[in-house]
Amino acid sequence: MNTNRLMLSLLLSALIAGCDSAPREQTSSKASPSPAVKSAAPHTEHRAASPTVVDSLPEAKPLVLSSEPWAVDSAVGRVMTTPSYRLYTTSNKTYFMENMPPFLEAALTHYTSALGQLPQPREMLEVYLMDTRGQWESMTRRFMGEDAGVYLRIQKGGFTSGGRAILYDIGRRDTFAITAHEAWHVYTQRTFRNALPVWMEEGLACYMEGFRWDPSASDRPTFLPWANFERFDQLRWGVRAGKLMPLDRLVTSSPQDLIAEDANAALFYYAQVWALIHFLNEGEEGAYSPALRQLVADAAAGRLVQRIQKELGQRAANSYVYRKRGVDLLSLYFGKTPAAMQPEFDAYLERIVKTGTRQMIWQGKSPVAP
Repeated sequence: MNTNRLMLSLLLSALIAGCDSAPREQTSSKASPSPAVKSAAPHTEHRAASPTVVDSLPEAKPLVLSSEPWAVDSAVGRVMTTPSYRLYTTSNKTYFMENMPPFLEAALTHYTSALGQLPQPREMLEVYLMDTRGQWESMTRRFMGEDAGVYLRIQKGGFTSGGRAILYDIGRRDTFAITAHEAWHVYTQRTFRNALPVWMEEGLACYMEGFRWDPSASDRPTFLPWANFERFDQLRWGVRAGKLMPLDRLVTSSPQDLIAEDANAALFYYAQVWALIHFLNEGEEGAYSPALRQLVADAAAGRLVQRIQKELGQRAANSYVYRKRGVDLLSLYFGKTPAAMQPEFDAYLERIVKTGTRQMIWQGKSPVAP
């Protein structure tokens, strides 16, 4: 069972508290054909805090290339094909049918540009959005087989496994937010040649969640990584209550480890890795930003494991491939151990959550920018 893909979703109901305001070793091989598909169209061919707007989608080019009937069990829906995605859905809600295709394409633009130029997918990305929990459970059993029981314990939201996101409608705002998060996992699973470390994979997925709808074009989101009240509020609580983990534990833990100890610890984990990505991107006057981009680019291109092997040895490389952690990538890429970086990160967190910064979060602006 691919436990890495389970880590977000076990706690999603607490992680994404919606408000409808105007937000494996990774594989490059294709996933097996979707057994539920009755018909599908063929594939057709700085600074991270800056907003990503969908101005890269030409008006003259149809965004939905095809929309065809699709049925699974007794549910009837549609499969919509965009330039990069196949969206399988049993929802008939207008705001999903009309807005989810451009949202997905906008999210991909954000994924591939927010932290430097990353590769476009080599194959179609798949997202399943079911209308009801019952339909989602049926789809989960279909895809996950004997492992389905673990996934069915997810209380709300969905998961990504095998390069597919399996989601269901949890309300308008929340559904778009989880889609942004889980579609990042779909992208990295289908595109990256080396897996990112667990803390970075999850931190970046949280980083990709923040968005607001463009007031001048209601179907187009503007992605703003800071526009994320859920992560911010959890982080502020964690800082003020002294609940956050030291960096050396944060970068060696995984959410499923924490769930067994304390569900709240896992909630703080997601907020903290979200903040860590922001810190590495803009903290210390941007000192770590080039290394952050290099690490992500190396994972995408398949150079990350090679660098670990070259500098730390084959045993370290093997451990990383198997566990996606256990290697001090902060030292390797950023030149500081977690303990040495801790005072800088702590000071950055205090600046983020100081009184008055929530207004900046609402605006999608960095609370520590000059």
